[in-house]
Amino acid sequence: MSKELQQRIRELAAHLLNFEQSTGLKKQKRSPASVEKFHLSTAWLCKRLLAAHAASPNFGMRIARDKNRYKKGRYVPDGITFDIAIEGVLLAMEIDGFVRQLRGGEFSRNTGSGKQTRIAATAKLLDWFAESDSLLPKKLVGCEDADPLLVQITTKKKVTNLKGKQVLQKHKRLVDYNETDSTKRMRDNLELINDCLERHWSDLYLSDAEWLELQRSLMSNKEHDYAPVQLHRQTVRRIFNDTKFRTGGRFYGGWWQNIPSAFRRFITIDGKRTSEFDFGRLHPTILYAQDRLVLSEDAYDIGIGEEHRDVVKKLFNAMVHMKKPQDNPPKVKFSQTGKTWKQLRDLILEKHELIRHKFFCGKGNELQYEDSKIAELVMLYFAKQDIAVLPVHDSFIIRRSLEDWLVQAMQEAFSNFYDVPIKIRDAAKFLVMDFPASDEIVVENLVKHIEEYNGWWSRNT
Repeated sequence: MSKELQQRIRELAAHLLNFEQSTGLKKQKRSPASVEKFHLSTAWLCKRLLAAHAASPNFGMRIARDKNRYKKGRYVPDGITFDIAIEGVLLAMEIDGFVRQLRGGEFSRNTGSGKQTRIAATAKLLDWFAESDSLLPKKLVGCEDADPLLVQITTKKKVTNLKGKQVLQKHKRLVDYNETDSTKRMRDNLELINDCLERHWSDLYLSDAEWLELQRSLMSNKEHDYAPVQLHRQTVRRIFNDTKFRTGGRFYGGWWQNIPSAFRRFITIDGKRTSEFDFGRLHPTILYAQDRLVLSEDAYDIGIGEEHRDVVKKLFNAMVHMKKPQDNPPKVKFSQTGKTWKQLRDLILEKHELIRHKFFCGKGNELQYEDSKIAELVMLYFAKQDIAVLPVHDSFIIRRSLEDWLVQAMQEAFSNFYDVPIKIRDAAKFLVMDFPASDEIVVENLVKHIEEYNGWWSRNT
């Protein structure tokens, strides 16, 4: 985060401390330790408020008002407590006009779910920092305070919905874990990768109007968590699904992971065009390789037509995730194939007779751990050479001039774990776009684009 922002945050904390004394919000003077935590809490709130505003003035940020969310632990930033952050800093900011509430929190005892309070920066807070909205994301890179190595457990329970019908509801919660040499190594690797990502700048080459339209569409889309692109999120974290670190482990958190796949062709790194490559048939290839077998055919061709390949892929993955055979189909739309769930299931099992025992065993998260180890090797390889690579699970985005290098690194990373061939393919689903990258700029292009693409140019030149 920029030094200018840090200084203004310190000045705001001092202002709020004086405000709560002069207005009687705090009758007794805070101790030195409390003042220090007050400063930390002010920085924590301001960074999140500014980042949310930079993404969209209408988005705001979620804020928990549950005391249990602020108990000291691995996932709570140092110095952040409920009594100081919420009952102290946030209260003073609300009363003094720096923060406005967009939506109050709510909780349903019947369903066991609810919505957090949503707040946003006011014009007064934005004037305090006097920063350009388009440049704020670059100045906020690295402001994330959470541990980048997480364990997140998903539990399911039956609840009654508004229609009176019982449904399964998923609940995700972060759990603590024991520090080991392995977790320290993974965190050190994450630090190396993230340090590299912070030294570079990834962006979306969209006009200002297209950018606003994308943000509006994301905030109305459940699949994207009703959240806009937050460009300051230039780093990644690793999320496991068990405390033994044997399931999950994929990399999340980068802004590029919360956009429709069609928009990934517009991603730039340091103002340069990019390419995306992925591992073809990665999980089927791994399942075969684990039994010392080579998958020589298209894993998703079960004889019902190329147009249904994506459906078969989703069903294949669902069958690997399932813990036991089921007559009820997974949540995959397959009616367009003209076949029933049982027919499709049996065709997939027949196609993969050699690894039939791998299905319906709940191995999906184990496979994610396998591909996360490969992804870690790829990113480490480039991070050590100060080259930014953006992960999207089993695919990677890199500057286009380095795409051959990426393909080679992916092949070598895979062969480090499995002694079978793997197909690397261009992941672009659309024609590659063209635009004047920073090493191709001519005056005519600069003048032509500076108004329509003002946001992108201001961040990338």
